[in-house]
Amino acid sequence: MSPVSWPMSLSLRRKLLLFSALIAALPLLFAGQSLIRIARDEMKSSANERLVRTVREVTGQIDDIYERAWLPPLLMIRSTLDSEKVGVGEKVAVLTHGIAELPDIVALQITLDGGRLPLVISQDRFSAKLTEAGIQPLSVLRVSPETIMAAAGTEAAPPVRVSAVDYEPKTGAWLATVILPLQNPVSGARAVLSARIDLGRIRDFIRDQPFRQVGMITTVDAQGRTLFDPEQAGSGETEPPSQGEIVTEALAARKEGRSRVVSVDTYSRPDGTPMLGTFAPVRNFDWTVMVEQKEADAYYAAGVMMNSLSLWTIGGLVIAVLGSVAFSLGISRPILAIGEAANEVAKGNYKVQVKTVRSRDEIGELAKRINNMIVQINERFELAKFVSHGTISAIQRSEETGVALGGSRCEVAILFVDIRGYTAFAESRDPETVVETLNFYLARQADLVASHNGDVDKFVGDQVMAVFQGPAMAANALRCALAMQKHMTDASANRPDRTLAIGIGIDMGEVVMGAIGARDRMDFTVLGDHVNIAARLCSAAKPRQTLATAVVIQAAMGSHPDLPLTSHALDPITVKGKSAPLRVYDIQPARQNSQLKRAGGGAAEL
Repeated sequence: MSPVSWPMSLSLRRKLLLFSALIAALPLLFAGQSLIRIARDEMKSSANERLVRTVREVTGQIDDIYERAWLPPLLMIRSTLDSEKVGVGEKVAVLTHGIAELPDIVALQITLDGGRLPLVISQDRFSAKLTEAGIQPLSVLRVSPETIMAAAGTEAAPPVRVSAVDYEPKTGAWLATVILPLQNPVSGARAVLSARIDLGRIRDFIRDQPFRQVGMITTVDAQGRTLFDPEQAGSGETEPPSQGEIVTEALAARKEGRSRVVSVDTYSRPDGTPMLGTFAPVRNFDWTVMVEQKEADAYYAAGVMMNSLSLWTIGGLVIAVLGSVAFSLGISRPILAIGEAANEVAKGNYKVQVKTVRSRDEIGELAKRINNMIVQINERFELAKFVSHGTISAIQRSEETGVALGGSRCEVAILFVDIRGYTAFAESRDPETVVETLNFYLARQADLVASHNGDVDKFVGDQVMAVFQGPAMAANALRCALAMQKHMTDASANRPDRTLAIGIGIDMGEVVMGAIGARDRMDFTVLGDHVNIAARLCSAAKPRQTLATAVVIQAAMGSHPDLPLTSHALDPITVKGKSAPLRVYDIQPARQNSQLKRAGGGAAEL
């Protein structure tokens, strides 16, 4: 099986950066998204309302022109023609005067059912325009009787109807035919009044619409022909123009009789251009007005606003991220500095300080406490150099109660070592040399004690007191003594100007180990007769001599019979505080190939 690969853990700085960036960015993202959505909806709603407002304005204007400018005079003329009280001459005068006063009505025609040539009265200005274009006016203004009678229908109460719209290419005129059937017959025949109306006013109104600057306004008739479009009018096509879907829907709505504005819809032109469009029927014509605009243009303002909001959102995100970076670095750097200081302390560097943290917040306070803690640790570390390991162990064992005065019995080996000739050496040297020399020898002696599993209990001037514990304490004490003597011999050879020697005394037995002194000032040490004996032996030892009691030799031989040393029994000596003489042995390094013999009574060579 392949080992499982766990994802890399994030550092504190990365966590803070990620967390800060998310806190800063998420509100901006949500707020920006909401603003963009609201702005887009509002702008789209505004664009859609403009489309609807435009189509209503155009259809309303067309109906208004028809109902206010054209229909009332035509109805008045028809009423006059239907009146039996008005003579023929007066009726002709009304027709002639109506043409002159109504600029958009370019011809009036009375058609009799079954008659061959209808009566046509044309407007002089429009007729002159046709003549200038080389067109016979009647060829354009006169409508065939068949067309008129077909458009008039057979209703008993004939309504006003708008017939087809024609285009005159040479003059660019669009003409609509309005049918007004008369109620009373003329000369015994059914009569129809018709008017040819110039649609130039409607065309100009649509052309001058402000909306045409951004979109399109198209008018189609019931056959799908685009009005006011000379190209399509000349082609004779009746299929819906290229706008496609919206025209088809507009024609269908017209056939179904829907008379209201259709809501804005989105569709695509045959060329794939997305469009917005709406349409509405003209009330008095078989026309439908369509207002269209490219979706990109209709929503241009929304797009600009969305882009602006997007840029502001992105800018805000950048600022937020940069702020979060600064914030995270401001938090993580002090913490990392504190962590580095902790690592240095773990390596034993108690001089380190957190110096890069200057903030006046909780982290700055933490840095101050860490610095104070390091100072206290350094003080305790330095203080530990002045006490023995036994003292430190006692403190550690005391837990919450603290070290109490008193002690307990235990068996130890005690070694005293004292520098011989030190007083005379000190008198002939400057104090700095004396201290440097003393520290040199004491430091090496302390190292040798530690390397032989012993503990320096105290330094007394140029004297060292060491304690050894455990099953091999006697052997360790003897080995340590031989190593100290060898070191002094080697050091004297290397530094003839500082030739010094040591004397060593060793004893072992049961002592009391514990704290002595006062409640506020204690000393952790060992007390007992064997401590005093070791000290007396050290005082009795000559330079470069190691003295040990018989019990030490016997214990060492019992546990380590192959110790590389020899012991020579000396005459019993009397020490201060002891009434009976002590059996002591002079310890020396073993000769090559010598074997250690168990010590007995009298002299023995090991």
